[in-house]
Amino acid sequence: WKRSVGMLARSITQNTSDHGEHYITRSKKEYMGMVRSAAGGGVLIALMALFKIVYVGRHITNPFAYGVAAGLNYGLGFALIFVLHFTVATKQPAMTASRFAAAVERSESGHAVNQKLAQLLIDVVRSQVAAVAGNVVVAMTLAMLIALVYRFTQGVPILTEAEVAYQIHSVNPWGATLWYAAIAGVWLFCSGIISGFFDNRCDYLNLRMRLRQHPVLKRLLPEKLRGKVADYLHANYGSLMGNVCFGMLLGMTGFVGHALGLPLDIRHVAFSSANIGYAAVAGHEGLWVFIQSVFFVLLIGVVNLVVSFMLTLWVALRSREAKIDSWLGIFQCAWQQIRAQPMNLFYPKDLPADANE
Repeated sequence: WKRSVGMLARSITQNTSDHGEHYITRSKKEYMGMVRSAAGGGVLIALMALFKIVYVGRHITNPFAYGVAAGLNYGLGFALIFVLHFTVATKQPAMTASRFAAAVERSESGHAVNQKLAQLLIDVVRSQVAAVAGNVVVAMTLAMLIALVYRFTQGVPILTEAEVAYQIHSVNPWGATLWYAAIAGVWLFCSGIISGFFDNRCDYLNLRMRLRQHPVLKRLLPEKLRGKVADYLHANYGSLMGNVCFGMLLGMTGFVGHALGLPLDIRHVAFSSANIGYAAVAGHEGLWVFIQSVFFVLLIGVVNLVVSFMLTLWVALRSREAKIDSWLGIFQCAWQQIRAQPMNLFYPKDLPADANE
């Protein structure tokens, strides 16, 4: 049983690792592509946050229905972001951690290996910073613009005073905010596992062939279009399911907490940034409260990312029966590289064509 579970975990995390390579930027072109992709995600996140506040929050009072509606808002929105080739920053750690574990498995111990792992860690951090910045800056800016336009055209703020107070309080780390952010990090980890599971199942079932030969699809779609649909779903089935399931996990957490009387909820960095953008324009909290709230949003992001990354890395390493000999050695090598080229942590230098081979 233990061996079977281990083999399944390895297969799942291998699929996740394959996707993780796409989320790591090593050149200026890849970096700017990540920023643009994250900016596109930020646009949709601002709209999703508005829909959740204005429609779901104001019109649905039943806790279960509210959870389902919020989950569908998240899940379908995340799926749309994926289909449009945009990026949700917090989805990255579950993928990049598996890629890091794969690099550990292929490596021997020693200083040279620590240097390579340190460089990979820097690449991962830089890519994550770019994605978070793209999501947060664009989501918050667009939210503020929408709130300004609404106030100018309608003559009233887009959020009520109670909603503004709630959004400001929701990011305050002195309450349960960071605990809620950690819960979101756990769901991020789970979404990566779910994606890997469905990718693995897709290969096992040979979904591409099944869709091409499906009798209903044969009647509805011409062969060429049916082939394109089959190829797309086969390649992206896991990611689509992972995004939808992640959204439902986020949406239903509050309902489970309400039903059980437990302090369960979620805080997600991108949505929190959009919510603060709406609240900043709708309320009269002042510049200092806004700056403080932005800092709190970034704390939420750190917790989201660290929890997701460490859980995924732990599972990926165990599934590969690999281990990291010395985190201290990797961090020391990373610090040396950062001291030598501090800007490389935030913006990549172009490397020779064979540098990554």
